[in-house]
Amino acid sequence: MRQVCSVLFLTMLLTAFAPHVYGDLAGLRQRQLELETARDKANPAVVAINDGMGFGTGVVVTADGIILTASHVVDSPQRFRSRRPRRIQAIFPNGETFDCSPLGRNRNCDAAVLKIIKRHAGQSFPFAPMGKSAEVRRGDWCFAMGHPGGRRDDRPAVMRLGRVQSVSDQTIVSDAAIVLGDSGGPLFDLQGQVIGIHSMITRVIVENRHVAVDVWHRDWGRLLSGDRWGKLRVNDDELASTSFVGIAIDWKDYRASVHQVRRGSPADRAGFQPGDNILEINGRTFADRLGFRSLLLRSGSGEQVTFLIQRQGQPKQLQLITGPKPQKRDDDSAPGVEERKYEREFQQQLSFKRRIGPNEKRARTVMRDYSELTQPSLGSIVQFISNGEQVALGIVMSRDGDVLTKASEIARATDPICVLADGSERSFRRIGSDTSWDLMLVNADGNDLQPVEWNTQTPVTGRMLISPDVRGRPMLPGVVGIPPTRLATSSQGFLGVRLGPNRGRNPPQIKSMMRGGAAIRDGLRDGDKVLAINGRDVYGNDDLVERIKEFAPYEQIRIKVLRPASNSIQSISVTLTPRFVSDREDAMLDHYYSEATAGKFASIHNSGFPEVIQHDTDLFPHQCGGPLLDLSGRAVGMNIARAARIISYAIPAIAVQKVYRDLREDGVATR
Repeated sequence: MRQVCSVLFLTMLLTAFAPHVYGDLAGLRQRQLELETARDKANPAVVAINDGMGFGTGVVVTADGIILTASHVVDSPQRFRSRRPRRIQAIFPNGETFDCSPLGRNRNCDAAVLKIIKRHAGQSFPFAPMGKSAEVRRGDWCFAMGHPGGRRDDRPAVMRLGRVQSVSDQTIVSDAAIVLGDSGGPLFDLQGQVIGIHSMITRVIVENRHVAVDVWHRDWGRLLSGDRWGKLRVNDDELASTSFVGIAIDWKDYRASVHQVRRGSPADRAGFQPGDNILEINGRTFADRLGFRSLLLRSGSGEQVTFLIQRQGQPKQLQLITGPKPQKRDDDSAPGVEERKYEREFQQQLSFKRRIGPNEKRARTVMRDYSELTQPSLGSIVQFISNGEQVALGIVMSRDGDVLTKASEIARATDPICVLADGSERSFRRIGSDTSWDLMLVNADGNDLQPVEWNTQTPVTGRMLISPDVRGRPMLPGVVGIPPTRLATSSQGFLGVRLGPNRGRNPPQIKSMMRGGAAIRDGLRDGDKVLAINGRDVYGNDDLVERIKEFAPYEQIRIKVLRPASNSIQSISVTLTPRFVSDREDAMLDHYYSEATAGKFASIHNSGFPEVIQHDTDLFPHQCGGPLLDLSGRAVGMNIARAARIISYAIPAIAVQKVYRDLREDGVATR
């Protein structure tokens, strides 16, 4: 659906420039080669796990069908409360499905083993070799694979690239992003060896917890025998700061440094000092806060605990006799000092301005390697500013000033300003928009702009990517997670309302409406009660949702509503849109879905596109609209939306060019 729009005139904004420093482009290309080789070796062994109640992931590590997965994938309380028989299946990438028998589980570490029940004697399975996590170092490159939502015919296992942030003898923390459904899936090194199994996440995308593969090496015989032990601990708190130990910890780059020692505490008596770096507890290493706390919890009150610390560069052992272990705090009680500090750190890490750690895939030293690729895009990218803040990027499509950008962000911006790479402004006029792709074509007056160079070859899973900023600097790295695919939401009609609570078969009431939705555009209001659609009565919220699903995008329907404000019944004609919001990916990640944070972490219009490349780039909504480059330095697509934790979308290059030609043809008469 296209529409011709009016002319805007703009004011001036200046942008400073920084010199470019080129890095190791040859090293990037070597990494790409290693990644592709490892992907091809690893992919056949990555299986979806289905027990009839949900999906997880696993990886086959022996030819006779031994599978590593996370214990919580096959060991959750909900599964044991179910009265249905527990049939566990492994689904291979080619769709072949095999029943599995659960073997041992080390719940302390979230490790489990399954065994495929073979169909015939001598059958072998593709498998991935197990590496050694003891040889893994901070900053090592790695990649995650998984089947979030289960295996699907229209995609391979989803792939994400990252680096190791921290490692211990039972945990690896990486910035290779994972999510619900990836649990139990493999973390690989660039040789295609399994170095970890996906376990947990936090709200911060660079904090992804994997069980170190050495956990299986240590307990292999016990796990194969079917032994099950331990308890999975999923919460971290301020245990160390209580009278149990008596120290306040500062965490930076996953290292624990003593910030304060409570006078008279066990730590004080043991000789701890501010500035001590804690390396081990009772001979065991830890990778993060949760691992640190889990080691402490293994000791009781009045027990001796041996700490290995580093003080002024020298190792030192301290013997501590623990104090009384605190009682479990009520969920409704006030958070402690350390917990409040932890929450502040989380909020800072959620910001796009957060500090980048030295071992992240977007560390400054890594970004320098991409500079030679992104520098040619200087002059091919513009930014749109509203109230002093960037709201979107845009791609130069022609020398005479045609620019494509993200329509919904420009439409909701107040008096947007178009700024070129040199910091100068241009007046621009809106030529047209295509709502199915959420693209807007504008023309920035002039005949001296530099069009972006496109690469129309289809990018495959694992292709390394870089998103540049308006000044041609590398901004965000990633890889193709899923090659170009059609989104199911593009064929689903969508009303664009949020419904209030409702019981039984009462008429659903509109609580609020989504920006850019059919409801707000065509005259529905907050508080309206939906009585009927196309003459058929509506009974309850679920009934309304199911009825809307019967219609296609751009189909016109008549909605009868009761408007409480005037106590009147009205019949309103509404033309549905595609479903432009994604389904919830994970219940714990509310900041992507909350009405209060709409447009801050996920794009308002983040789904419903006819075709997209899914990639793992950590985009923020205001960074959409720019080109997505591969290692050729050319654009394989246009970043169009951030949808969820591991889902960023780009429109493939061929589709971008077609929409541009259509919009230019439709709007040429109005220039």
